[in-house]
Amino acid sequence: MSFLHSFRFALLVTRIVHVPQWRPTRVERLQRRRLRRLVRFAAERSPLYREKYRGIDLNHFELSQLPTTNKLEVVTHFEESLTDRRIRRADVERFVENPDNLGRWFLDRYAVSHTSGTQGQPLMILQDRRALEVFFAAMCSRGNPSGKPGVIEGIRRFLRPVRVAIVTMRRGFYPSGSAIEFMPEIVGDFVHIQRLSSVQSDLIERLNDFQPNVLVSYASVLEALAVQAEKLHLKKLRQIANISEQLTPRAGRRIQAAFHVALPDHYATGECLLLSNGCPTNGGSHINADWAIFEVVDENYRPVPPGQLGKKILVTNLANTVQPFIRYEVGDQVMMAVEPCRCGSRLPRIDHVEGRAAETFWIFDGTRHQLVSGGLFSAALDSLHEIREWQAIQTERNRVKVRMELLPRASMTPASAREAFLQALAEHELPSYVTIDVEVVPQLLPDQVTSKFRRMISEIGPPDDPQM
Repeated sequence: MSFLHSFRFALLVTRIVHVPQWRPTRVERLQRRRLRRLVRFAAERSPLYREKYRGIDLNHFELSQLPTTNKLEVVTHFEESLTDRRIRRADVERFVENPDNLGRWFLDRYAVSHTSGTQGQPLMILQDRRALEVFFAAMCSRGNPSGKPGVIEGIRRFLRPVRVAIVTMRRGFYPSGSAIEFMPEIVGDFVHIQRLSSVQSDLIERLNDFQPNVLVSYASVLEALAVQAEKLHLKKLRQIANISEQLTPRAGRRIQAAFHVALPDHYATGECLLLSNGCPTNGGSHINADWAIFEVVDENYRPVPPGQLGKKILVTNLANTVQPFIRYEVGDQVMMAVEPCRCGSRLPRIDHVEGRAAETFWIFDGTRHQLVSGGLFSAALDSLHEIREWQAIQTERNRVKVRMELLPRASMTPASAREAFLQALAEHELPSYVTIDVEVVPQLLPDQVTSKFRRMISEIGPPDDPQM
């Protein structure tokens, strides 16, 4: 990495580090300027957005006037959604088929990733270097609980880089994994990165040898490491960061009890990795409102006020100009915080995520379908402290198999674990017509394809018409 690139990244960090303390009106003005610029650029260069915004005065418009987008629309009109007319889907697909292309720029300028495809056809995602720079700059400043980096801190980190251990199941083109491949190139002179695998037999020894300041991994891997905390001697560890997976309250408590360091819970989507940074003071996560627009809405796309749970969210990534995601629909149920945050940031804060789109089951009561959230299973299992991890698999419309992994040296027998869980589930009012099969297994592992642990898996998917 050249000194010029290092200086450019350091300058970006110093420019964005103070934004969380700005007055909200100032952030909103910056947000509107970037939105207008992105919308005009998208309408000029992308056939999809040109048609979507036909009839809208792109110099004077309100956010609510812009039509929403969704994954199906972008997948179906992939090439038309892009602003670089040279890009062809077939070329991108061939590019990701070759694992040697991980960490390489497509057409020498775009980072490529794709969604898992567990909810349908995978979505290819492209972003340029600037978008990744913003993502990493936010992580290094707003995602850093140790302070606000300035010139002195920058010089210190240039001379003594932060040691970051990144533990994943495997390398791959999934969004966070692909981004991490470019981290050494973009942040290299300020960070010393060690890539490790969660399945290698000497993981504990390698972590002890490396002595990271920051440990980055999936929530399930971090929880598994917490179980073996007595073997880890990470004297210089000051922060743990969860990526990709949802961090459950129980897992968060277990990880913090084991390591006694900050554990910010970052919330993002593959289409907008820079969406937020976890708050180590009040919990939840602060929206990076200077680079992203986050709307919590009901089923009819009407705004839901803070303190109330929405039905879905709309995300606008203001940093991605090659593949604009503008008012992009995601099925996560989110509640925004009402009270000001004690950490000092004035950026909007997510209080909590009730359920993610992929963590729900549709069941049928004989007359209509209804949703069952993963939160119901989490609540039932939360009181069973000897359960390390669980997974629910919907095998039929009204039948779910729950697999549980016990903690090492747990005194609970498989039979008592099954009985306690079924009793807790009944207390949390799971409908009686849903059959639950419980299985205690030696170990639960992440998905082989996505490298993420999936707690909720439906083998039958949602109904064609949920109203029936």
